[in-house]
Amino acid sequence: MSHDLSPPPSDERPWYRQFWPWFLILLPATSVVGGIALVIIAVKNADDVVADSWYKDGRAINRSMDEENLAARLGITLAASAQGDALQARLSSDTPFPPPATLTLALRHPTLAAQDRVFPLAHQPDGTYRGDGDLPDGRWVVTVSPGDGNWQLYSMGVIIRNGRFTLSAGG
Repeated sequence: MSHDLSPPPSDERPWYRQFWPWFLILLPATSVVGGIALVIIAVKNADDVVADSWYKDGRAINRSMDEENLAARLGITLAASAQGDALQARLSSDTPFPPPATLTLALRHPTLAAQDRVFPLAHQPDGTYRGDGDLPDGRWVVTVSPGDGNWQLYSMGVIIRNGRFTLSAGG
């Protein structure tokens, strides 16, 4: 009875030619690469939802509500349209009041602050307001306020291809 005491045959290949070390290295390496890719995507596509001045804006909400309520009491309505690079708007009201010399039309994108636009409109002798710029298509938060800022129209809506919309107080 002979007992073979020799060691079992071993794989003489170096470690880097073996399957298991590479498999064990590949698992954490894919996690690191995936994590880096997610960080890059998050940084490049960051939302601009929260304003830097959120606290001040929150405290000012009562003031803007007062401005909107005043516009509602006066029954103010604004109809605006764009033709080429010219904006035209007509302001009307249930209660007569002197027309402001200027209006500010602001279009705020719901998530991308870089797309926000502000258009100054000047009062014309024919009673309309005119300014430069075209109305972009899409969903916008629209505000209109006079130069003195004592009332404000506010609405969320969609501007379509013809570049026309109407704002009324409380709408």
